[in-house]
Amino acid sequence: MTTTHAATDWKPVDSPLNTVWGEAIDPENVHQEYPRPQFQREQWLNLNGLWDYAIIGKEGHWKKGRLQNAIDDPFLKGDPEPPESWDGKILVPFSPETGLSGVGNTLRPGQILWYRRTIEKPSNWNGRGVLLNFEAVDWHAIVFIDGLRVGEHKGGYAPFSIDVSDALKEGAERELTVAVWDPCNMGDQSIGKQALVENRIGFRYTPNSGIYQTVWMESVSPVRIDSLKTTPDLSNNSLLFDPIVEGELKGDAIVTVVVSSEGKEIATASGVTGDSLSIAIENPRLWSPEDPFLYDIEARLIQGNETLDTVRSYAGMREISRASDALGNERILLNGNPIFQYGPLDQGYWPDSALTPPSDAATVYDLEYLKEIGCNMVRVHIKTHPRRWYHHCDRLGLLVWQDFVCMRKFEPNITEAAAAQWKQEQREMMDALFSSPSVVMWIVFNEAWSQFDTPENVKWVGEYDPTRLVSNASGWTDFGVGDIHDMHDYRFSPTVMVGKGLNGRAALIGELGGHNVYLDGHLWPSAKPETIKDEPVNDNRRETYRDGAHWLERYTPFIKQLSLLQKYGCNGAVYTQISDVEHECNGWLTYDRKVKKIPSEQLKTLHDRLYRSFDEDTIFDDEHSGIRYATGKAPVGWLASEFDDSDWKSFAMGNDISANESLLGEDDGRRAFLRARFDLAGDLKEEIALRLVGHGEITVYLNGKLVKKLSNQVFGGHEEPEVIPATAFVLHKEARMALKAEKNLLAIEINPIAPRRGYSEPDQSILRKYTLLDLELVTFN
Repeated sequence: MTTTHAATDWKPVDSPLNTVWGEAIDPENVHQEYPRPQFQREQWLNLNGLWDYAIIGKEGHWKKGRLQNAIDDPFLKGDPEPPESWDGKILVPFSPETGLSGVGNTLRPGQILWYRRTIEKPSNWNGRGVLLNFEAVDWHAIVFIDGLRVGEHKGGYAPFSIDVSDALKEGAERELTVAVWDPCNMGDQSIGKQALVENRIGFRYTPNSGIYQTVWMESVSPVRIDSLKTTPDLSNNSLLFDPIVEGELKGDAIVTVVVSSEGKEIATASGVTGDSLSIAIENPRLWSPEDPFLYDIEARLIQGNETLDTVRSYAGMREISRASDALGNERILLNGNPIFQYGPLDQGYWPDSALTPPSDAATVYDLEYLKEIGCNMVRVHIKTHPRRWYHHCDRLGLLVWQDFVCMRKFEPNITEAAAAQWKQEQREMMDALFSSPSVVMWIVFNEAWSQFDTPENVKWVGEYDPTRLVSNASGWTDFGVGDIHDMHDYRFSPTVMVGKGLNGRAALIGELGGHNVYLDGHLWPSAKPETIKDEPVNDNRRETYRDGAHWLERYTPFIKQLSLLQKYGCNGAVYTQISDVEHECNGWLTYDRKVKKIPSEQLKTLHDRLYRSFDEDTIFDDEHSGIRYATGKAPVGWLASEFDDSDWKSFAMGNDISANESLLGEDDGRRAFLRARFDLAGDLKEEIALRLVGHGEITVYLNGKLVKKLSNQVFGGHEEPEVIPATAFVLHKEARMALKAEKNLLAIEINPIAPRRGYSEPDQSILRKYTLLDLELVTFN
């Protein structure tokens, strides 16, 4: 049987950084909260704590290259032999690569990780069945009780359960062992951003192997409610329930669902097993970030006078959809109303515990911080969180954009077996999160990371879950399908796309910002501070600042620019990121969560303007009269106020961007030069911004002074090339100093450029006809 060790025999491994929750870790009281809040039973037992562990196999860096799991998985040869001796104690649910596990070793593809502990069926569970539940194990796990296999699972990002009723007899202690094989980024399974240190380049982080979320048992009836899928139906003011019953019924049984509001029963319905139930909710209170109201749910499986099973849940009445506005822009709607969504990229990493929060309190801290700074959304980046994380989003009111978890980046050879395994893992994730009201979007691919069969996969997801929006790819390679067009743009003046290439989809910016602040005492060893980069004239990517105060100076116009893009149909944006992660130091929080780089109240003031209307006035009239342009070579002296542009062409544009003609034809490779005279009234207390639509390298002058260089281009390839970047920049201090109270000259030089990657020459020719389609100089408050 298992050798026992006192908790004093275990201690965390030193970590370069620690959180306050990690510093207070108690191995006898770790992650004790109920792990499945939306499907609760009364009798359960938490198995987190100290387990025996052993790592079997050759140590050292992996040198054998990439693997195919369907061929190279060692468990395909048969069940592995348990270790003859054990290496020590590991604190479950932390992976062995983390400090809080007490191990601090990286599992390699040629090794097997073993776990062992004893379990016993509680005496008050006698006569009932037992489910052994794993919230997440990465990657292929085989589970044994007293040496006999009871189940297995492949997939690192979804929960699974094993019925161990026959293996656990009353009043007897049993040995539970788990064997895990995890090839990390050398395998072709869903991996996200994990990478072995010997194969880690770019934006990759510490691996996360084995058991890394809660392990627990629950007492169940042999016949029970196995799942309860909940769907809000706002068009009929009702909640739809799909209960699935597991086990062999002897005779008829019914499922009864009771809906309560603030402790008062308000509606109920019953049906025979196998039926769906619809429950009308009179005057429903709708779920939203401002009012995340949750109805309490109780479902009972009843046969005769006996209640066989009871589960407790909750539901939010909300609907996510999209529709065109008066200007023809596609808008995302929450409960029928347009909503702009803003929040961070959440990679879910912690310095002392990797992909496992050090505690539930740590999870709550992150999410309450997002509400504190005025975010209404969070994008979960190519990973999944514990189910309690989504529960907290449900109750706090945070919209969730959930990434599917990609295979290894830029995989050139996606086999049929790998594709089928990927699809199975994503299906399990969707099933686990289906009833969560906070989850409003599935993002099928991130950029081009192992992207394959995009139209087919997007169609599958939309049919499997028609209640949510589906994004075919966040950034880069867009196939014109799904509900969303998503651009990644880390320049200081980011762009959102307009044009025919949207195919009627809603546009947003799935990643932006990423500005760096390096704070001594809070840096991971791989973080290398960069030189200060904050040139207002150049449109830098990922600027670097001295400190939080310096960042705030630049973040203020950054957010104002984003608010100005809503006119062009921008539905939301994802800031990179909530906290620093290892070598990346672009978070609002430091990696250890000990420092807020910008005070929360100042961030909230800025973010709040994204959700409200504000007054703006266009300095040019609707017909853009007075704006003139020429093409070809730069005319001598064209920047001077006194230059005679009377023989230049008039620049005529209307409010309908799609109907406007470009300065250049599609076969015209020349530069364009534009001049516009304007007067400013008053003392210039209002903000001033330039807002424009079109491709090209754009150089902006005010009264002869260079004030901005913009590079408006599409990043990545698109199946449909006719997407056009729209951007805005707020005049910085030096630009405002060039202005005069009365007569001013705005001069712009446009050099047509091809997109950065992914387009054929014929498509580049098409794009040249979109050199400039709209231009506005606006004042706003």
